[in-house]
Amino acid sequence: MRVEGMAEPGFGLVAEAFGRNFEAGEETGAAVCVYHGGRKVVDLWCGMQDAAARKPWDEHTVVPVLSTGKGITAAAALIAASRGQFDLDQPVAAFWPAFAANGKEAIRVRDLLNHSAGLVFFGRVVTRGDLGDHDARVAFLEQMTPDWPPGTRWGYHLATFGPLLAEVISRTDPLGRSFGQWFQDEVALPAELRFRFGISADEIDDMARVEGSWMPRFAAALGHAPFGLVRQALNPFSRLHRTVREIPDLNLNEPDWLALEFPSANGIGEARAIARLYAMLASPDESPLAPHILQDLLAPQTPPPLGRRDAVMGVETNWHLGFVRPGGGFAYSPSPRAFGMPGLGGSFGFCDPDRQIGYAYTPNRLGPLPFDDPREQRVRQAVYAALDCVAATAEPAHAA
Repeated sequence: MRVEGMAEPGFGLVAEAFGRNFEAGEETGAAVCVYHGGRKVVDLWCGMQDAAARKPWDEHTVVPVLSTGKGITAAAALIAASRGQFDLDQPVAAFWPAFAANGKEAIRVRDLLNHSAGLVFFGRVVTRGDLGDHDARVAFLEQMTPDWPPGTRWGYHLATFGPLLAEVISRTDPLGRSFGQWFQDEVALPAELRFRFGISADEIDDMARVEGSWMPRFAAALGHAPFGLVRQALNPFSRLHRTVREIPDLNLNEPDWLALEFPSANGIGEARAIARLYAMLASPDESPLAPHILQDLLAPQTPPPLGRRDAVMGVETNWHLGFVRPGGGFAYSPSPRAFGMPGLGGSFGFCDPDRQIGYAYTPNRLGPLPFDDPREQRVRQAVYAALDCVAATAEPAHAA
């Protein structure tokens, strides 16, 4: 398969690493995009939109990115806060009174973003019909009960993160728009991002079909995954197992699933859209998205205020305003100020403000790991190697 797109001089290492994923037979289709210093320096795609090889991946192919979309949702929440829709330290019940039920009266928006609210369970099996019915969705969100005292620890809000923040944004929107419409109007269109939460049937033709992992790859991956994550994945009584069992009818290729606004898992878009948004977050003073609150996002955070072990994933994590920072079992960047969000199967988007990069990798063949997929890791490491080469060969500044 031939790699299409562009890589500026100095970033050929990225194109080589990306191409090797296909030469090794590890990809069906994928895209990678990198911005550096506010400029797009890598924009590559290759392969097919589905395993049946019916349609090649092209410049405008979009793909579901699962939890990588949580990073986009977090950015949306920070942008809404920066525009005065709510304060991060405001109790959610201040503008959603019924949310206070079952011990949630003191939960702040910041707690939702930091995965520290304790709301890791819906408390019931949730179907596509439930997710597509606004009144039903609000009802079960209001009845949720924290699994620990809010703000005392953190644990990945795997399924609940998106619906909770979506409702916060929608309820505080002066125009009362759904989250998906708010995102299109206030973020995607102004920033020229081809990214959506929920797509219509006539848009599916431009979408790559997700190809699931199979058991031999899953078994092999467990041998390389952190022990804590393996323990949670194999324990049928773990929080991780319980959260997955609450959403049993997820199918990323079916039209009725794709039509849902479920920001925990059904963000759909281009790699360049994700990379461009992270590039804007890397340079908030130059962003068109009212970014003054984003300075808090870029501030160092050492040590983590709630300890490192995630109560759901069983591994060391460092959550910060909806993003994961490098450390523990996922040291994806040398910068302690970097932030991003991976998705199950291999997608990943992040920002490194110290190196001024926004990055995204989006495959349609799902690997079995929730982060640090070897294909993506190979390409990301090539990005940093290319940056080092570019810096080493740059001409020294001349004295005035």
